[in-house]
Amino acid sequence: MDARIPQRDLFASQGDPERRPSVAALVPQMIAALDNRGWVGAKVLTEELQTDRRALREAGHRSNGLVVGNQRGYALTSQVSLEDVHKVTRRLLSQSHRMKARVLEIERVRHGCGDVMGGAA
Repeated sequence: MDARIPQRDLFASQGDPERRPSVAALVPQMIAALDNRGWVGAKVLTEELQTDRRALREAGHRSNGLVVGNQRGYALTSQVSLEDVHKVTRRLLSQSHRMKARVLEIERVRHGCGDVMGGAA
């Protein structure tokens, strides 16, 4: 008999797993749902595809560039303006620059190059 106390998986997905199908299966469904519709809000897509926002984001990331997303929702890259594509790519590049800067900050602290926490380096 196993006497260990079961512990919650800290890295488990949040939300209702019944509403999160395999993302690989969701990508073509998402592409079909977006076809000829322009920008579609995340709330509308979650209802239509019976999924959640996290799965939509992941499907967009795994679409090999076919799907773009922003504050307005999601759309097919081939069906939005060049200006919209440019805005999305600039935002993503800006996020990646901020993430890289954060990585460098963390590495500096880890290697003792910064006395950020007030202790001895």
